[in-house]
Amino acid sequence: MNSVFVIWQDPETTMWEPVAKLTELHGVYIFSYTHGALHKNFIPFPRMSILEKEYVSHELFPFFQNRIIPERRPEYYTMLSWLDMMPGANDPLDILSASGGSKKTDNFRIVKIPKKSLSNEYRLKFFISGVAYISDAAKRDLITLDSRDLLSCVIEDKNRADSNAIAIINPVSGHRLGYYPRYLNEDLIRVNRLLGVDDNNLVTQVPVLKVNFSAPEQYRVFCESVTPWPDGFLPFQSDKYQLLAPSC
Repeated sequence: MNSVFVIWQDPETTMWEPVAKLTELHGVYIFSYTHGALHKNFIPFPRMSILEKEYVSHELFPFFQNRIIPERRPEYYTMLSWLDMMPGANDPLDILSASGGSKKTDNFRIVKIPKKSLSNEYRLKFFISGVAYISDAAKRDLITLDSRDLLSCVIEDKNRADSNAIAIINPVSGHRLGYYPRYLNEDLIRVNRLLGVDDNNLVTQVPVLKVNFSAPEQYRVFCESVTPWPDGFLPFQSDKYQLLAPSC
């Protein structure tokens, strides 16, 4: 079983809301809206207008399929390279969640639900956000990064736009290289607090998986957050992630 959430950004407030969940189980796709979809500005997807209904299909729903580059196009293999994936039988939900599934024409992201690793770790792959706005010195840092490097996380509690903003720091130079995706902050902070860690000293490590020098900025630095998995922790448990319809 593989599951992802759809996260939507309200254009008025720029806040991110979980609006739907998709699960693949034995080749069957199950889609349900979450309580976040009750937001007054959210519009349901075409042909999926009933918020309280569970939708089932043997094929990937168009909303998701349209966010994957067709395999016949050369850009498909370029994207796989950016995602540090090899050509072959890649799960479409893995591609969507690693890339974020974003399109220029809307405000949606696809996020994979993490599973506890065999080494009891919370792991989540992501592209560093805000690379376009970092300092020239930090941009020079990016040129020297490779997959052997470990970055660190710091909560910017004095950040005016988001007091939960998590900056990605190069521990060697101290330069801020960008940010952990805003729509993933809540769980990462919760994991650290359950571990009894001070907000100014997150235990999360961020290994660099791939630096894509020729990619657009939103796909420039591909990383993974790695944090011990606290006892009793379950990801994405706030009320807005709860389903409006029963699910598997």
